[in-house]
This record gives sequence, C-alpha cells and structure tokens, in this order.
Amino acid sequence: MLEKRRFARIPDNSKISYQVMTTAKVGDYVTKDIGQGGVRFFLHEFVPKGSLMKIKISFEKTHFSLESLVKVVWVRDDTISQRYEAGVEFVDMPQEASRYLVKYIKAFLEIGGQS
Repeated sequence: MLEKRRFARIPDNSKISYQVMTTAKVGDYVTKDIGQGGVRFFLHEFVPKGSLMKIKISFEKTHFSLESLVKVVWVRDDTISQRYEAGVEFVDMPQEASRYLVKYIKAFLEIGGQS
C-alpha cells in the first residue's frame, strides 16, 4: 500500500483540547500521533468530515503549546471504547508554532523514536 501523506508522523501523547467551530462541542484528550501536516486524536462526540476545529496541543516535556485551526479529514467510530478517532489537517497555524513542530518532529526522529 502506498503512503498518501506528504509528511511523516510520529507517535505522540500530548494533551489536546478542541473546540468544533459553529457548535458547542468541546473536549480534552491526548494525541495519538502528529506530523507537520496534521494530528490524530480521539473525540468524545462524532464530528463530521470537513468540520473546522480550534485545537491547542500542550507539549509537556518542552513546556510549549501550539494553537491552530484544523479541518477534519477522516473520523472513525471506536465502538469498543465508545469514542471517535479523527485525523485532522492544519489549516491555519502561526509560523512560530509551525517552526516548533518541525523541530519537535526532527528531534524525535534523530534520537530514533525514543522519548
């Protein structure tokens, strides 16, 4: 199977909070993986593909937080855990946050994926 992503993703367990635009849906969870193009995480409620969200990711080890507007690219129902898993792409991320994310991913890859 060919990889469709333009950017590599790394496993990540940072705190994420989200707010779905035009609704009252909000939540807090932990990221599953992250890349320069987007992030995967769990949601408490179903959010349709194409929805816009505001997210805030807190990287505890480095005391940095990143805020961005994202668009839901896919969503899956995890019936066992009664939650939803979503993949989102960054739509509007401040330049400082983008630079930080690139350094964060590069540092992870350089140490061979060890935390």
